Amino acid sequence: MNSSDISKADTLYINACTGLVLFMTPGLALFYGGLVREKAANDMMIQNFVALGILSLLWYVIGFSMSFGTGNFVGSPMEYFLFNNVKKHEAWPLLKISQESFAVFQMMFAIITPILMTGTFADRMRFAPYCLFIVLWSILIYFPACHQIWGGGLMQQMGVWDFAGGIVVHTTAGWSALSTALALGPRKDKDNLAEPHSVPIVVVGTGILWFGWFGFNGGSALGMNTTAVTAVTNTHLAAAMAVCVWGIIDWAITKKPKLVPLCIACVAGLVVVTPSCGYIEPRDALLVGIWAGAVCYGAVFMLKRMGVDDALDVWGVHGVGGATGTILIGVLADGPECLEKKAPEWCVFPHSVAATPKQLWIQFVAVLVAVVYSFVVTYALVKLMMLIMPVKPTDKEVEDLDEALHGEPAYQYVTKTVLEGAN
Repeated sequence: MNSSDISKADTLYINACTGLVLFMTPGLALFYGGLVREKAANDMMIQNFVALGILSLLWYVIGFSMSFGTGNFVGSPMEYFLFNNVKKHEAWPLLKISQESFAVFQMMFAIITPILMTGTFADRMRFAPYCLFIVLWSILIYFPACHQIWGGGLMQQMGVWDFAGGIVVHTTAGWSALSTALALGPRKDKDNLAEPHSVPIVVVGTGILWFGWFGFNGGSALGMNTTAVTAVTNTHLAAAMAVCVWGIIDWAITKKPKLVPLCIACVAGLVVVTPSCGYIEPRDALLVGIWAGAVCYGAVFMLKRMGVDDALDVWGVHGVGGATGTILIGVLADGPECLEKKAPEWCVFPHSVAATPKQLWIQFVAVLVAVVYSFVVTYALVKLMMLIMPVKPTDKEVEDLDEALHGEPAYQYVTKTVLEGAN
């Protein structure tokens, strides 16, 4: 292929989606930053934001190569080392965007996936160990998972489908998050922390995530086409339904309508529809939203009752949501007729995947493997790090984490006494 095979429209669309997915990282920083207590807000946000630097470079050096290079378990780190052999004027196979455009779009997923876990271990990881952790986690878990599902690995050859990251992003991060919570242990006095400290910031972050998710899911069609349009439609409808269902459940239990649960519900709906949004009809996206609102709420409630300190409900939303949403492909995807040579016009993504008992089993096995692998490797990684370096802040540092670890509180207060002294 050469530059004549590259579509300007598709390139423009994917470049825009790349920006939308990038924007989700500061959106996540605000979402998580508002949910934690005031004296830990900056620590949470810097953990999210620094990934834009560290993980972008890691992806450029070896990440893309390990994810999309040749190999069964993981790609060769040298095949696209430093983006070597990533062509600027040749299209990625089966697409109409350049290889470089494809690689940079995928970079945005590699950035945001590890930082989803930060919501679980809030207040429990120093900055330097955290930076090391996300690098090692990406190499050990994200790159192999990406290669397996999207990069030609064994799971993709087996027939596993994942439109935008049900396994690659949410299952790996969600179950690894649970693993870190168990490895690090709970926060001291976790039930009496002043969380969330800023509901308006949470709402702004949620809005950015919802907005960016149109690029996350719609862009995963990897072109400006009708599948992309339906993926965006399904993304929005699932989130909307989840907000309603979760909101009703929470209102019935707490006796008052609250805003923060609606924000968490929105994210749950977006997560659960991510793996299937390009394979299902919009009416089925409503079922996905109902599932997200009910099942993810139940998972969050159950984990709290068990006493596991998943600070911002990452496992219930991303772990359970991503895993079950991926399995639902085998139930809700278009029928077998959409695999035929002359597929009906109404098919969302003809000649891709269909809802069959066999496909349901394939999806289930893939999710199970991803869950076990992510959980075990992450637990071993965290415990090993704790043996060789101080990972957790001291109790004294936790009291004012932003000042103790960063010398930079999220908020600067000027008191009346200070002002009077200055005069």
